[in-house]
Amino acid sequence: MVKLTTDIVERKCSQILTGKSLSKTIKKDELWKLTHLHMNDMFISSIGNIAVYTSLKVLYLQNNNISKIRNLHFACNLTHLYLQHNVITKIENLESLENLQKLYLGYNNIIVVEGLQNTKKLQELYIESQKIPFGESLCFEPRSAFTLSMCLKVLNISDNKMTSLNNLMGFQELYTLNAKNNLIDNIDDLTTTISTLTSLQNLFLQGNPVTSSYRYRENLIANTISLANLDGKIVTDICRSFMKKLKMEKYNRRGKNATKIPLGDDITSSLNLPPAFKRSISRAIFQHPGPHLSVTITPGSLSVGSQLQQVFPPWKSAPGIRSTKDNHVTPRPFWSNVTKNKDTRLIRSHINTKAIALPLI
Repeated sequence: MVKLTTDIVERKCSQILTGKSLSKTIKKDELWKLTHLHMNDMFISSIGNIAVYTSLKVLYLQNNNISKIRNLHFACNLTHLYLQHNVITKIENLESLENLQKLYLGYNNIIVVEGLQNTKKLQELYIESQKIPFGESLCFEPRSAFTLSMCLKVLNISDNKMTSLNNLMGFQELYTLNAKNNLIDNIDDLTTTISTLTSLQNLFLQGNPVTSSYRYRENLIANTISLANLDGKIVTDICRSFMKKLKMEKYNRRGKNATKIPLGDDITSSLNLPPAFKRSISRAIFQHPGPHLSVTITPGSLSVGSQLQQVFPPWKSAPGIRSTKDNHVTPRPFWSNVTKNKDTRLIRSHINTKAIALPLI
């Protein structure tokens, strides 16, 4: 186990200077001027007292074995902190880092994004690929989420078993969001959240079940204001404008269909008639409008005046003949009443105009 102390820092700095020039040596009284400290890949397991380096702006601690963030209260000038590829389980002891702009915490064991309520200048947060237990997912603590919603511009939360992005609602400064390889599957829930990200221009959702949803891309584009890149594909202003207009037309059409029922459908739906006969009634209503048809329609009922018979004369059926089909009476046409002469058959000659009576065989 290696603990980060001033001695480790001095030894590391001496090695760096020796590699550059054998004649150069480091002075301890100059170490407090350090602005960049590279302590990555050194098997460090804990952070000790290094408060002498108050001028630090960038601290590299990635690829170590650090399990807890501590002893960074002195680094009020720190702007970049690299802690990816460690074994950190909790975000803590960062209250003094008021000037922190970029925080790298990917590939750790973090479940809750917390302890960032004082980092009001944080612009980029990378917390991808955490080792999360089965059945759990990455979530945001409300106080930290509120602070981040006012300042965060780049967020990487890919591969964290997240099923929803509700924690990100109202992140008004968010410019780039990487949420690849999660478990997001609800397109309505997703579009609701994305519509609140007013500054979002780059969105990456590859590897989520929601990308297989019907018109996934169209729905997201129509619900954003400034999206320019979706899953690596450019979104033009013309495309976004077209999708928004299409969305509004569908919304207006849906509203009209819900409040207005066509007259023909309303009438024929209340009649127990064959489909072909219903269509003929609808055509007759719209082709012959006027005062001749007295129709009073109420929900679920239909009353027809006596003048309806003038528009639709009754069918003449052959006496004694009734035909039924699908519980409907199918009347015979009126020409079925024409009587045929069984005695003779008239044949008109092509030469003479007289009719010749031939005997029946």
